[in-house]
Amino acid sequence: MRLSRTLTAGAALVALATLTGCGEDGEAATGTDGKSLPKAKDVAAMVRFVNQYTVCKDLETEAKAGGSAKKAFAKLPEGSGNGVKERAFCEAERGQPIVMLTVSDMKKFVAGLKAKEDAGEDGVAMVGADFAIVPGDNGTSTALKASGLLIASCKADFNSKIPSGYLKREGLVQGCLMTDYFPE
Repeated sequence: MRLSRTLTAGAALVALATLTGCGEDGEAATGTDGKSLPKAKDVAAMVRFVNQYTVCKDLETEAKAGGSAKKAFAKLPEGSGNGVKERAFCEAERGQPIVMLTVSDMKKFVAGLKAKEDAGEDGVAMVGADFAIVPGDNGTSTALKASGLLIASCKADFNSKIPSGYLKREGLVQGCLMTDYFPE
């Protein structure tokens, strides 16, 4: 009887360990210290997430975007070919733009960042497990630093200056990496 319970408990632990490890390319999406990256499946979830750390006001969807929102969107990957499901825009406390994207395929999204970087634009975004945020100012970036997001960077200059002790995860796209280093 004891052996039966022990085997059942062992099988349950193996099953849980297997499920915990599931994720993109067989790896769980993890940030610093092995913690899971934050998730936000839609625009409302991204707004709630950002509002935990800073202000996100005057929300606009991509369809309604004009002015600074339209310019910010033009600098980022778009469409399902780049792993982007939906894009939205809000303003930080002082009116600086915050672009938010729901991401269906992080590898495609990072490849889109790489293409933007190769075209002379900034190939950098803050990423969670299934979304990305691109703040328009350092104050918002600093506020989001404690959120558990990582920086997806395809900028060789930035990547080469990451100090020791910070996460430098390579692998999604050649020349790009994920890091928990946020420059001041």
